[in-house]
Amino acid sequence: MDEREKPPVVIVGAGVAGLTCAIDLHAAGLDVLVLEQNETAGGRIRSQRRPDGYLIDRGFQVILDAYPALRRHVTLSAIEPQAFDAGALIWSGKRRIPLLDPLRHPSSLLRDLTAPVLTAGDRWRLIRLALRTWRAGWDTASDAATGQSALSTLHTAGFSDHFIERFARPFWGGILLDRSLATSDGPLLFTFKMFLQGRAVLPAAGVQAVPDHLVSQLPPEKIGYRRRVEELVRDDRGVTGVRVAGQAIPASAVVIATDPPALHRLTGDEHPERAGVGCTTVYLTGERDPGIGKRLVLDGTGKLAVNHLAPLSTVAPGYAPPGRHLLAAVVLAGSPGDGLDDAALMRRVREETALILGHAVDDWTPLTAVRVPFSLSAQPPGIYDHLPESRTATPGLYLAGEAIADSSLNGAIASGERAARAVLEDRRAASRS
Repeated sequence: MDEREKPPVVIVGAGVAGLTCAIDLHAAGLDVLVLEQNETAGGRIRSQRRPDGYLIDRGFQVILDAYPALRRHVTLSAIEPQAFDAGALIWSGKRRIPLLDPLRHPSSLLRDLTAPVLTAGDRWRLIRLALRTWRAGWDTASDAATGQSALSTLHTAGFSDHFIERFARPFWGGILLDRSLATSDGPLLFTFKMFLQGRAVLPAAGVQAVPDHLVSQLPPEKIGYRRRVEELVRDDRGVTGVRVAGQAIPASAVVIATDPPALHRLTGDEHPERAGVGCTTVYLTGERDPGIGKRLVLDGTGKLAVNHLAPLSTVAPGYAPPGRHLLAAVVLAGSPGDGLDDAALMRRVREETALILGHAVDDWTPLTAVRVPFSLSAQPPGIYDHLPESRTATPGLYLAGEAIADSSLNGAIASGERAARAVLEDRRAASRS
């Protein structure tokens, strides 16, 4: 059958994995149809402009502009990246201790060596780790994983307990959403390489700019919004379509690019549900400049509900209306504030924010608490060796997204590429036979 006569490749989910897959298949000349249950694309990468002018992302997120998969599919200038400074401030319980990247801020080296965060040994261990990761040819976090936990890898490298408690737990714990650092070391090693080679940025119009840019690379009629896929259509040949609102939609192939719970709903025991990790972001506003520049503040004590504070409008002014500032305070599962209701959590975060910044409590007003119960898929050591491939045992069914990749923006885009590649390889093999 001529490609033009075949049903489209149906992609379930318009997150970055599904959009990437659709873009690559469309570029290769295949007909595609992306079905998305929500009103907009992006999955968990979403932003909303409130009537009062504040830009609220669906939980605090940053984009690492050195991500290889991101650079293959997103024109960075199109999202107008606004960069954080290469460094952080560590809250010691009494003061904020600056810690800057010595490669970008060489003058900080002597001061950081004498700061109560790094020992001289820790500094040289960081340099050795930087040289190791810089040379590595990793394309994703799963490539970097050694089978150990992040904490075990730091201990094996000889880092001091002081460094781990004051810096590694709040910094990489904030990335992994796990201050225990029991997660695979793959994301730790890979993000370290990304921070060395690039910057942490916010798109000027919010993180939604990334999926919006991907959407712009597809004809509008190739994406159907508010179209929830209820089930897969199967026959003795395998998967032949999907059902939406009771109507069967034929497909020459189906790519499921959803989160793990939705994948499990559609496939059942074929793909057991992968556990998730959640977090909460409290957004606060005030007229007063936070006074921390374009740097994160990390809780080095482990005693606060707030793991880290991010000065959003200092980095990207469009996040707040004129004359106002916007902060994001991230609360991890298992933190002292975990389990509080929204009102109690916002009160506690407001007090801790004022403490960290040295401001009056009344200087900051909580706007909203954004809870994302499934922010990331759980990534225990060894997980990547047991994830399924893009190509499933069921003919006509393929996977993209966190079901087959490390849980990150880079991993999602790379998984979309792999799924498209599998579809194209099978299509070419079928045409040859």
